Amino acid sequence: MDKREILEQLHKKMIAEIQDYAIILMDRDGTILTWNAGAEKIKGYKEHEILGQNFRLFYMPQDRQAGLPEQLIDLAIREGRARHIGRRLRKDGTIFWGSILITALHDDDGNVIGFTKLTREVSDSERIL
Repeated sequence: MDKREILEQLHKKMIAEIQDYAIILMDRDGTILTWNAGAEKIKGYKEHEILGQNFRLFYMPQDRQAGLPEQLIDLAIREGRARHIGRRLRKDGTIFWGSILITALHDDDGNVIGFTKLTREVSDSERIL
C-alpha cells in the first residue's frame, strides 16, 4: 500500500469513527450520501435508514415551512458556507440544539457539486453566548 492509499484509508476512518460530530456528505439537492458514527449517535438514524433521504428531515416543521434548510444551502452556494444554531429533530422525535456548518464542495471549474454538513450538539451555556 502506498502513502496515498494509506492517507485515503486514514481519512475515511477518521470521518467514520468521529463520534462527537455528525459528518455527512450531501449532493446538490441535500440528499444524504454518507453517514458517520457521530451522525448516528447525535441523530439516532442507522446509516441504512438515512442514506438517500433529504437533510430537511432534521429540521423542525416550522423551520421546514419557512424554508430554512433551503436558505442554508443557498447561503453555502453564495458564500461557500453557512452556519446556524437551532433546534433539530432526532429519529425518535426528541429535540436537541445543534450547531451546524454546511460547506459547499466545488468541481475543478468552480461549480458547486455537493456539500459537507457538520453538526454538533450545543449545551445550554453555548446557546446563550
